[in-house]
Amino acid sequence: MSSMDNVIKCMAQQLRDGDIAYTGLASVPAVLAIALARHWGRDVTFINVAEIYEPKDMIIKVSSGDPTSFIGGKGIVTSLDAFDLARRGLLDVMFFSAAQVDRRGNMNLSVIGSYEKPRVRLPGGAAAAYLYRRARRVIMWLKEHSRRTLVEHVDFVTAPGPTKYGPHLTVCTPKALFEFDQEVGELVLTGLFPGVTVDDIINNMAFKPRIKEPLRILETVTAEELRLLNRWDPDGVRYS
Repeated sequence: MSSMDNVIKCMAQQLRDGDIAYTGLASVPAVLAIALARHWGRDVTFINVAEIYEPKDMIIKVSSGDPTSFIGGKGIVTSLDAFDLARRGLLDVMFFSAAQVDRRGNMNLSVIGSYEKPRVRLPGGAAAAYLYRRARRVIMWLKEHSRRTLVEHVDFVTAPGPTKYGPHLTVCTPKALFEFDQEVGELVLTGLFPGVTVDDIINNMAFKPRIKEPLRILETVTAEELRLLNRWDPDGVRYS
């Protein structure tokens, strides 16, 4: 079991009955989170950048945009249709990852360093700036919980953080769960994984978050859930 499996379960637990959820490119962990939530019996409508609507099963390929990953779909929902759902306020959940996220919920998928002379030029945000503010809820995952990913200020704002009017943002990391408090305009620590201390969480961040007591103890993946993740993702693409 990897910490990434726990992150996937953390994301799955944020999904609710009746949700319409969309996954974009480079989003294998998000695809698996939806599959896990649906396995639990949650009524989540799944649309994705591969445009296969409501697949019955999947075998993950390198790209989450590969339509051959999805088996037995009911039909096609185009990306244009998904964006229109978001525009009309009907997209319940959008998933994102980020190179950086800061206390205000701003996210960076563009550059590390200055935009003019970056140390690292990242793939870019695609439709992040559009969908980040138009989904009702955003579920974000980070592959590492560190000072370089959880920063005081992002190096570049690919998509601005939520306002007091939305969306609702949650962030799952290998150590913790954060939720955006729209009244104070900041990420708040609300949960941690077993064996992780608050000091461990804070010492591996570049800002000190507010803490909502009592902190939830997050569930780790079970042996059965890990078996399912390995069946859906036999090549371990989620770890890459």
